[in-house]
Order: sequence, then structure tokens, then C-alpha cells
Amino acid sequence: MRVLLVLILLINFAFAEEEEKLNKVKIPKEVLQSLDIKVEKVKKQSIEFLKKYPSIVKDDLTLSQAIYSPVEGLVKKLFVKEGDKVKKGQKVALIYSPEITKLLSKIYLAKVNLENAKRIFEREKQLYEKRIIPYTRYFSALTNYEMAKGKLEALNKSLKAYGEIKNGLVILRSGLDGYVAKQDVILGDSVGTDRRLFKIHAHNRLWVIAFAPVEDLKLFSKGEKVEVISPLGITYGTVDFISHAVDPKTKRNPVRIIANNDKDILKPNMFVDTILKRKLPKGIYIPASAVVYQDNETLVFVKDNGYFYPVRVKLGKRYGKYFQVLNGLKEGDEVVVKGAIYLKAKFFGEAEE
Repeated sequence: MRVLLVLILLINFAFAEEEEKLNKVKIPKEVLQSLDIKVEKVKKQSIEFLKKYPSIVKDDLTLSQAIYSPVEGLVKKLFVKEGDKVKKGQKVALIYSPEITKLLSKIYLAKVNLENAKRIFEREKQLYEKRIIPYTRYFSALTNYEMAKGKLEALNKSLKAYGEIKNGLVILRSGLDGYVAKQDVILGDSVGTDRRLFKIHAHNRLWVIAFAPVEDLKLFSKGEKVEVISPLGITYGTVDFISHAVDPKTKRNPVRIIANNDKDILKPNMFVDTILKRKLPKGIYIPASAVVYQDNETLVFVKDNGYFYPVRVKLGKRYGKYFQVLNGLKEGDEVVVKGAIYLKAKFFGEAEE
């Protein structure tokens, strides 16, 4: 309906014969206003354009921890459950292990042997210094004492290898601030070095995997800042890795972004958008709304001293809402950037919805 009204207005334009100059027409000011035709001066400028890429949020594997028992045993106590928030160093479980109990018994006996060996050595040393016993007897006591000391040190090192132990129980702690993403045991479960108890993630930083067409990979560079838009808000990230392989499902290249999540607006497996902002070198750029197509030609309408006429242009790439103009326009030209379709109807007798 709107197109029909526009055509009626255009048909009824009262153009004076002397105002027609070749392919130029003059349009009354009130008609320009009614059609909402707007004109802008062409100038060389550097424009910023945006590109949006579908993305998915993943856990940052450098901020994830899998907790295992360092020894075979039983889960004696659990301090956290799946979904709980944890602090670095917080207890998550206690493990009872017969192996640790045996090792503690050996350490106790080694301490007793060391005390005995020390007393004998000190007594023999005094006797030797008084020339009461021969050197061989003193040396034997010294050797036994050093051996007892070395054995205790070796046992303590073995115990230390199992981590923190108190009252015969192995204490397991979180190695980072985060959330218990997965709980794989319950109280009383038998565990070993090959069974995971908990999986913990830190969510203050997450990975965002953007899927970019192969031809857009040149737009990305490592360390570049990007914007990430989730249903819960906006955050920012840094390009960390540009994959060399095309994803078999999307036929696009994954680009990994390390995104800040201090405000907790990103969730693992959430679909988000990655926005890439780029500033182009100075040149002539016009809004896409200024461009019309006629008989395989690309045209814009230029205003000159109140007259309008079509100009053939050669366009470069499109960047968001703008086309780069390679030829046909110069700085200072006044171009119709809104309502060009109505001028096309006047010049070529066509209109589009």
C-alpha cells in the first residue's frame, strides 16, 4: 500500500520542463520530507564494523581439577556435594586406608628404634672417649644410629607422598576456588588411584568457542579483544587459539576465546554470540541502504544543486551495514542514504517492497 502511495506521489510531481537536465530531476522539498529521503555527504573515513558468530561456552580446562584418592581405601567423610561452591584449600573428603595405617605403624616402630639406637650411640660414644671400649664398637653404634635415622626419614617421605594425613586419615582438599561440577562417590565407597571422587571447575573464567567461516579467519588474531553476548548480559574475552581444522558438523573453524565471567553471566554449554569489532582503513564507505540495482548495474543517487541523478559505482566488500566504494564517488558528493528505492521508481518506473 505504501509503495502504491509513493508511486502516486511520484507520478504527480510537477516537474517544470526547463528543470529537466538530461537524466536529472528536481524534487520539491515537501515531497522529500514526505518520502523521508535523506542525503549525506561522502567523506573518507575509517569505519568500525561488527561481525557476529554463533558460539558455545565451555569450561576452561586450565581452571579445572579432578580429585582422586592417592591411595586405595574407603570414603570416611564427605564435606561437599555436587553443586557446592568451594574455596581453594577447603576440605572435600577424608579417606581411610589400611596401607596408610600400616605405614604409620612402621613409622612408630622406626621412631622407637631410632630412640634406642640414639641412646646406645650416645653411651658408646662416652665410653669410647674415655678409652673404655674399642673404636669398632663405637663405629658399630654410630652406623646403627644412622641407619635407624635414614629408615625413619625414608618412611616419612613415603607418608608425605600420600599428601596431608591427620589421625590416620588422608585429607583431600580443593585446589582452586570454584564449584563441584561432578560428584562420583558417596560415603563408604571404596576408592583407588584410578577412581575420580570430584570434578571441580572455576567459573570466573570460561572458554567461549566461536564458529567462524573459513574466509573470516583472517579477521581474527591471537590476543584480540572480543565481546561476548549471553542471555544474561555482556562480557569480554581474548582470542586464545584459532583452530586449523574445520568442525565436521558446522563446517566452520572453531576460535577459542578466554572470557571473563566474574559476573557469572556465562554457563558451560550455553549458546552465546561472539562479536568481533574491526576498524577499517580510511576510505569511502556508504550505507547499504544507499545502493540500488538496475539491469545488472550498481547505482546510487547523487544530489547536485537540488537535482538528483543516478551514478554507477563499483563496490568493494560489504562490512556490516556499509559498502566500500572503489569507484564512482568522491569526497563531497551528496548521496541519498535513505529513500533511494523511491527515486529508483521515478527514474526506472519500478518499486520494491
